[in-house]
Amino acid sequence: MEEHGVPEEGAGQDLAQRLHQEGLAGPLRWLQNCLRRVAGDREEDGMSHPVPLVPLTEENEDAMEDLHFQTLLRQLGLRPPVSEQESFWRIPAALTPQQLRRAAASIAHHGPSGSLQGLPEPPRCSQNPAPAESLLAGLGSDSESEEPVPIPSPVQPRTKRCRELTSEDEDEDGG
Repeated sequence: MEEHGVPEEGAGQDLAQRLHQEGLAGPLRWLQNCLRRVAGDREEDGMSHPVPLVPLTEENEDAMEDLHFQTLLRQLGLRPPVSEQESFWRIPAALTPQQLRRAAASIAHHGPSGSLQGLPEPPRCSQNPAPAESLLAGLGSDSESEEPVPIPSPVQPRTKRCRELTSEDEDEDGG
């Protein structure tokens, strides 16, 4: 099992099935959709560059820290962060759209009869774009060789509630 190698046909199927049974269906769908989206982008652009896997939900972030999930990522040909400059796992530039689609297909959930369960292919990688602003606010690009990945803006901005303290409020609180 080579970290930067080309994934074998059907790589990760057994492990993906196990992870699905362990309750990681959501992160597996997210990973599958990311692989498909990058494959489509590479076909459309005709260019290939490393793409970071940025987990925008707590569920996906937890999965990225799971050792079995990381083993699956390696089996699929993805690579872990290689330096202090990088924070995220990467889809290497060397993986072709066909290899990415095969990897996505290999982690698709199969039902008890062995038939493929229908998984929709949403256009975006993230399942919940709202945390993207706060996550990305403190992050710079962790590699100069990459192009930025567009992040959808939240549908409804969250507003913070604030309370103005007056001297009367402080007296009531015993302060």
